[in-house]
Amino acid sequence: MKKRYIVFILMLLTAAVFCSCAKEEFSSTLSCKDLSSTLESEFSPDKTEFSRYTDEELKFLFPDSDVYNEAIVIYSTDSVDITEIGVMRAESEKEAVALFEDAKNYIKDLQEQKREFLQSYSPKELSKLNSAEAKRFGQYVVFAIAEQGDVDKVFKKAEMLLTKN
Repeated sequence: MKKRYIVFILMLLTAAVFCSCAKEEFSSTLSCKDLSSTLESEFSPDKTEFSRYTDEELKFLFPDSDVYNEAIVIYSTDSVDITEIGVMRAESEKEAVALFEDAKNYIKDLQEQKREFLQSYSPKELSKLNSAEAKRFGQYVVFAIAEQGDVDKVFKKAEMLLTKN
């Protein structure tokens, strides 16, 4: 009888350990400016020069702009390069879900609107459009429109910087 209780208690402890490990916790203190600067450095300096959308442009592009307290979206200054990196931080994880949906819709709209144009004007940029992706890290939403390898590097770096130890 005692063995059953011991086994049961051990099973509960094991389940508790696995459940606590399953949920990653993310920081909410890193500024979007610092995070975007670090993510920008994932692109070689001579490869891409970036500019930043203004607050007015961001309000137009992201309808739920009232749910973030900070946002930086940078884009390539080269007229034939569609590379973009966005970093937004919401007030809460709940609001970050809405912001994440906005980022996914932004990417979807770009894919629908620019696909035909890029096919005729700059076909090599289509791979960037196809690789575009957004991810949520707690209160942060990060998106990247770039070559798949660069998108992967951006998300890996963002996760590394935002995951609490």
